Amino acid sequence: MVFESGHKVVHKTHGVGEIEGTEILDLGGQTQDYYILKIVSTGLKVKFPKQSSMQIVRNLVSELEIQKIFEIISSPAKSYSMVWNRRKKEFNEKINSGSIFEISEVYRDLKNKDDGNELSFGEKEMMEKAKARLVSEIAASRAVGDDVISDLIDETKVS
Repeated sequence: MVFESGHKVVHKTHGVGEIEGTEILDLGGQTQDYYILKIVSTGLKVKFPKQSSMQIVRNLVSELEIQKIFEIISSPAKSYSMVWNRRKKEFNEKINSGSIFEISEVYRDLKNKDDGNELSFGEKEMMEKAKARLVSEIAASRAVGDDVISDLIDETKVS
């Protein structure tokens, strides 16, 4: 897949970023084309090979995918192990998978737990991390402010 400067994509680990251009780097005697991606939330610049771009980045979510995200958020929570270390590991794996749907599940499960019981500091932190990833990607896809999407997510009720 070819990306032009200014195109917004989602980095699997860092979230939404904007392609700033390309660069040819010589590493270990081999030259290779790299994209330069600036992460929107942090300003971090990430370089990744054009050849393996599909394993590292993906396009922003479509409107149909956004609808699915809100369906996930409004569905009942999944039950997890009662041991926080196991849940934390599973939630981290989901967030780091880069799948917006798995990130949605993490947010839903922690948000629904928060409605019944007080979340621990670690759980609150994990829920906010998942929400931040959802907000930034949906806002970038719809070209609206983060606060609009954050409010929309907050208003979503479990059906």
